[in-house]
This record gives sequence, C-alpha cells and structure tokens, in this order.
Amino acid sequence: MAVGAAPALRLAVHPPFSLWTAALLHGWYALAPFRWLPESETLERIDRLPSGAVYTVRLRAAPDFTDGRRALELEARPPPSAADARELSARVRRMLRLDEDLTDFHARCRRSRALRPVAEVGAGRLLCSPDLWEDVMKGICTTNVTWERTRRMVAAMTTLGPTSDASGMRAFPTPHEILEAGSEFLLQEAGAGYRTRSMLKLAEGVADGTIDLTAPDQPDAASADRLAALESLPGIGPVTAGYLAMLLGSYDTLTLDSSTRAFAVRTFGPAAADPKRLARHYTHFGRWRALAFWCQRWVGGAQVQARLATELA
Repeated sequence: MAVGAAPALRLAVHPPFSLWTAALLHGWYALAPFRWLPESETLERIDRLPSGAVYTVRLRAAPDFTDGRRALELEARPPPSAADARELSARVRRMLRLDEDLTDFHARCRRSRALRPVAEVGAGRLLCSPDLWEDVMKGICTTNVTWERTRRMVAAMTTLGPTSDASGMRAFPTPHEILEAGSEFLLQEAGAGYRTRSMLKLAEGVADGTIDLTAPDQPDAASADRLAALESLPGIGPVTAGYLAMLLGSYDTLTLDSSTRAFAVRTFGPAAADPKRLARHYTHFGRWRALAFWCQRWVGGAQVQARLATELA
C-alpha cells in the first residue's frame, strides 16, 4: 500500500466475477477520468463526491472472502473519512454493477457454445459512471464520430474538473463547470462540433432542475419508460439511448451502430442489419438479448480470446 493511503477497503461480490471483464467489457474504461492499468490489472479513477471531496480511487482484485464471495480492494487517496469511504464504496458498487444478479444470464450463456466462456469467467457487468450525468455526456460524445475523437472530447472536458494528486488526472466536470467553460471551449478545445448545443442544453437543464436524470436511473424502471426518458434528453437518439439503458440494467432492446451492425452482418448475414431480425437470434436470452449480443461481439476479439484461453485452460 502506498505511503499516505488509508487501509484498503474490501468489497464483496458473488461469484463468478472478475475485475478485468467488468472493466473491459465496455469502452468507458478508456474514457477519462477512468484509466485501466494492465500491468497491475487496476482500474483507476479520479472521483468527486457530491460533497465536493475529490479522491484518487484504485480498484484491484483481492483474495476471496472465507464464505466464497469474490473480493475487490478499494484504495482511496487521500485517506477518506468513514462517511466518504462508505460513499466511495457505494459509487464503486454502482460503477461495476456489483449488486446485479446475473445468475439467469449466465445460465443461458452456458447453453450457448459461443457464450459459454462469458459464464465461466463471470463476464456481463458493464462499467458505468457513478452518476447518469457523466454517462449521458459521454453518450453524446459517441454520436456520429470515431472512438478516438470521442476520447479526445471527453479528455478535454475532464480538464475542467479538480484533481486529487499530481498525476494530472482530473474528475469529470459538473454541469456548472461545463456552463462556465461555455460554447467556445466545447467547440475549440473539446472539438464537440454540433454536439455543443446538446451538451450545454443538458448542463443547463440539470443545473436548473428542469431536466431530471433520476427517472431513467430508478432500478425498478420499466425498460420502455427508461428508453423514453433517455431519448427525451438533449442529443440522445434511439441508438445511444439503447446503450445507456444497458448501463442501467435494461438489456431487452437491441440497437445497432455502424460497428455493431458490421459485426452482426458478418456473424449472421445481411438480414441481421435489421435489429428486429437480429433479435431473433437471441430469443432464448429473453430480457438479456442485447447483453448477449454485446458479449458475443466482445468475446470474439483476439485479445479477449487469448485471455480466456489462458484462464479457462
């Protein structure tokens, strides 16, 4: 443990679970203020609590609990108070969806030759941000743009937030910080282009209370209601709403962008370019169909296959 750090916290999650799958199944790990350190298999983030306190948070796998539950080590700098430690733990549980029950999903994966490895390593948790504001802003940054440009936009916006150490990493900005930076920053520094208008409209609505992000974030929200609430937000269309809904636990609506559509066509043929036809291939996954499709694409990647071959040998 580094000098000056508080004793690491241990968070429990029921197996099967692995940190690397939860971190790398979704591309958010590559967007600031997240950072994945492959050498130590550590997920790092500069996190700002609602109170304004800012911490460097590092997550690593830890020895299992004696009752068989998997353990994560949460290290925070500077050392947090007891109240802040509880808040950080809750935020990490949300980010990694540690309390989501994937038993049914994994059972269905075990009946699929293509997706059996997903169940065996405990994959299926999609990394999200501690709050929906950050996820929606990042969602806007993914529309009609290359992934590299998305990364540059998010990195530029994150320079507006505070830091907790000398790493140069900063916390994600608040709506007020986005509004203070204004359109010139978003256009010139972040390169947000036409997305600038949606970003400012979202920030203004969240700041003045006319946009309520709690509705789609309710854990018991119906999928249709969640999608409708997300699509009502500035800059969020049906495809982005579908991806954001998955981060909130709704997996029954398949949506396709150019990359996932190309994978669907390669895997199932031209008819799979239509999400409704593609969904037929995942009928037996029920409400998990979108997650199953996402995992099938992920598990087919060369780097993932190499890692799975090592773990499942």
